[in-house]
Amino acid sequence: MACASSGCQTGCCKDEEVKEPIVTLPTNNQNHPNICIKCKSNNGAVACDGGQFCSDCFRNSLYGKFKLAVSSHGMISPSDNILVAFSGGPSSRVALQFVHDMQQKAQKNLDASGDRSLPVFTVGVAFVDEAAISSVSCQEVEQVIQDLQVIVSSLAPPKKELHIAKIENLFFTNSDEGRDRLRELLNSVGDLTGKEDLVLHLRMLFLQKIASENGYSKLVLGSCTSRVACHVISATVKGQGYSLPADIQYVDARSDIPVVFPLRDCLRQELVTLCCIKWTV
Repeated sequence: MACASSGCQTGCCKDEEVKEPIVTLPTNNQNHPNICIKCKSNNGAVACDGGQFCSDCFRNSLYGKFKLAVSSHGMISPSDNILVAFSGGPSSRVALQFVHDMQQKAQKNLDASGDRSLPVFTVGVAFVDEAAISSVSCQEVEQVIQDLQVIVSSLAPPKKELHIAKIENLFFTNSDEGRDRLRELLNSVGDLTGKEDLVLHLRMLFLQKIASENGYSKLVLGSCTSRVACHVISATVKGQGYSLPADIQYVDARSDIPVVFPLRDCLRQELVTLCCIKWTV
């Protein structure tokens, strides 16, 4: 699957494999036991940043971070065709949901105003199947793909096209030949870190290829603050500090299709917690 490598930077990466989400029951307040500190009406469901939040206010807080990043850095415009890299893990799940919510709101505003001069951006979803180079069984991959199809189909209207691609087909249309050549290439790399970097590079090439061939103008990744911090440490240790300033930008325009990171200000634990209380992943 797309999450198989610990070097994944797509937001659907190794950091999804947490043992359990951080969801703590709020402690009682003498005057207002378990009351959300924001809306002051609902019961608190999540203890975060020293306060108690109901599920809706907690979700709105994260969505506010997402919207601020998008608007402050011009990540999405009405004329864009957006491709969301998606594995079904917490980071990519939240990224897709928030992009959908933003698109759906724009569509409702357009329908209400009747002004057709400004289009509503379109959204597609990409899943890279890495079963050929991981220990995941074919049955597990098929189940994941079925789950992805259900999730994506539920996020409509507007309808979103789901692109499912096998990583061995990056350079070869014949899956068997591509799988053999890919394994041969990975086996030629002696160290584990080098293999992870190579898989990350191939994954990003494939996402760029999907975006380019299908007319997408932006690629959305779900990388969060926690993943960025891990990448900074990893790149520094590997002597890749020269590229770090570009790696940690909100918008990476070094590729043909710009890559944007709207969840860069969110913590991994926040995203996992949101998925736990709002959706099943």
